[in-house]
Amino acid sequence: MPRALTLGNGQMLVCLDENGFVRDFYYPYVGLENHVAGHKHRIGVRVNGVFSWLDDKSWDISIGYKPETMVGYLVCKNTQLNVTVVMEDSVYNEKDVFLRQVDIYNHSGEFAEIQLFFHQVFHISESKKRNTAFYDPTHNAVVHYKGRRVFIVNGQTESGSRIDDYTVGAYQFEGKEGSYRDAEDGDLTKNAVEHGSVDSVIRFSTSCQAKCKSRIYYWIVAGKSLEDAYEINSSVVLKTPKAMLHSTESFWNAWLNTREFETDDLPPDQKKLFDTSLFILRSHTDNRGSIIASGDSEMIEYGKDDYSYMWPRDAAFIATTLDKSGFDEVTKNFFLFCKDVLHPDGYLHHRYRSDESLGSTWHSTTSQGEWLKDKILQLPIQEDETAGVLYALWNHYEQSKDLEFIELLYKPMIEKMARFLMSFRDKDTGLPLASYDLWEEKIGVSTYTCAATYGGLMAAAKFSELLDKRNHMREYKKAANEIKEAMIEHLYSPSLQAFVRIGYYSKDGFVRDEIVDSSSLFGLWYFGVFDQSEDLFQKSYQATKERLWNQTDVGGFIRYERDNYFRSTNIPNPWFITTLWEAQMRLAKKEVTQEDLVFAEQTFAWVVGHVYSSGVLAEQLNPYTGESLSSTPLVWSHAVYVETVLLYVTKKKEVALQQQNISEPTHTL
Repeated sequence: MPRALTLGNGQMLVCLDENGFVRDFYYPYVGLENHVAGHKHRIGVRVNGVFSWLDDKSWDISIGYKPETMVGYLVCKNTQLNVTVVMEDSVYNEKDVFLRQVDIYNHSGEFAEIQLFFHQVFHISESKKRNTAFYDPTHNAVVHYKGRRVFIVNGQTESGSRIDDYTVGAYQFEGKEGSYRDAEDGDLTKNAVEHGSVDSVIRFSTSCQAKCKSRIYYWIVAGKSLEDAYEINSSVVLKTPKAMLHSTESFWNAWLNTREFETDDLPPDQKKLFDTSLFILRSHTDNRGSIIASGDSEMIEYGKDDYSYMWPRDAAFIATTLDKSGFDEVTKNFFLFCKDVLHPDGYLHHRYRSDESLGSTWHSTTSQGEWLKDKILQLPIQEDETAGVLYALWNHYEQSKDLEFIELLYKPMIEKMARFLMSFRDKDTGLPLASYDLWEEKIGVSTYTCAATYGGLMAAAKFSELLDKRNHMREYKKAANEIKEAMIEHLYSPSLQAFVRIGYYSKDGFVRDEIVDSSSLFGLWYFGVFDQSEDLFQKSYQATKERLWNQTDVGGFIRYERDNYFRSTNIPNPWFITTLWEAQMRLAKKEVTQEDLVFAEQTFAWVVGHVYSSGVLAEQLNPYTGESLSSTPLVWSHAVYVETVLLYVTKKKEVALQQQNISEPTHTL
């Protein structure tokens, strides 16, 4: 099930599903460790003796974010119970606390006895083994812990009443489903302690007059010791959860509105997606620099892993969007992260965990698993990730003008990366040596990687010129231009009339794979390899439009011909990223027309028309139904949307000014 909401503070990230159930709980890093890992934190409601879980299909649930805040808002209606449950959820911005405010509205004309049940299952440090949960009567709370990870579950009613029933039990062990089943008769067995694979349930009881409401607060605090967690728990009680929720909502509203985006003229749904996207970018950004691709752990059911890693490429695009949005103070640590993890030879690995350790990978060195093939070094990397970070750093400088920061990074990072990009090339063709493409599927020489390498070297040249290192500048520019010429010679296909997806070194020379890929066109203009008016670019554009547009009613651009990733129909799936790329491309032209602006507006309407029910963007869509597929939300999708909107509002103003100047008569003396 996709994640409907993501809430975070740069150390803790909590993901909720469409029922409002906690499904992912990352701490103490964003993306590391996931202590829930997809298991449901169920919520149950009992009204006058009749029990219901929120996911039992008797509830009509809507979920989204409160406007201009990183606060979740759920409305759950049940006509059989004659109640509506309204929840507001947040992660406290100052400390590691997940907070819920629950209002229960009694729509009947009679007095109602109401009980609310919260179920928790923690597989601490992503393992069901050696966990312990116990009820602590001194704090009237349930504690889950293992080693240096402690979670305290607590709450109170609006009148101050605390947990009035509880139980702890085995979870999915020896045939037991879990102690949550104990809640369904309304009373819990008060088992006080269990270890191994465990879960817990707590109950709050309240009453509600006819046509009135009752309120309950619930929270989970995280700490690295019992003492730390108890101290935070005490601060919640002292400050009150109501005040902390208000403080968090106010903080994120202020965070958003400290920048002027000029997006008020957008249709309301597009403006809301813009705001939501910025919060999703921030919630997936760790305060220590990592930016993960997605907190949605559901992907692990599809393959062997999920997206809770820092890919330098995805993170570079996300950092660029945050920089262009004015949040360069947020992205600074990302570049320091990259400096810290950079290989001594000047390249970045496939992906990283949020604590700067190396992430898991499926990249082999070659199809034969060799480090050396025909005496050429084959690295299990995606070279575009190194180049893309360099390119993103130049954008960071353009936004921040922080020259001291660039001086700090020049020797240990910029120069090392540039030297690697220059040297990691084939002597005969001038192209980069083989590495994996940006889609992480083919090892060869992709057009996108070449374009990114060109852009990275040109960025390094600009840094060198800025710091008056002119010999370096000339070297980097020379290598970049050699790559451009080699791309024209080896990667442009006369038969396709387009730059191909990828090519390979072979005994017979360089061989092109005659497939059109949307990333090839994107890389050519984004990294400045070609002006859009140039003939080879225009031919590639026409081929991309003809071959990669999804012809069903859903529309959108696919990644490349015959793409099979998450494919379940006779045609590949369209992606938000690739569809937004064309709008970005048209807005990035030197002379933008009214037609280009209208095209961008139509693209934004298409994006908003295919969001997940909570208002977040997936990675891709079913080409016939428009259903969200793969990781949801995908942070890169949101980053491209924000970046395109920012470009649109800028160009719209420029076009309006040009039209105004044309329409105003000139006066001569």
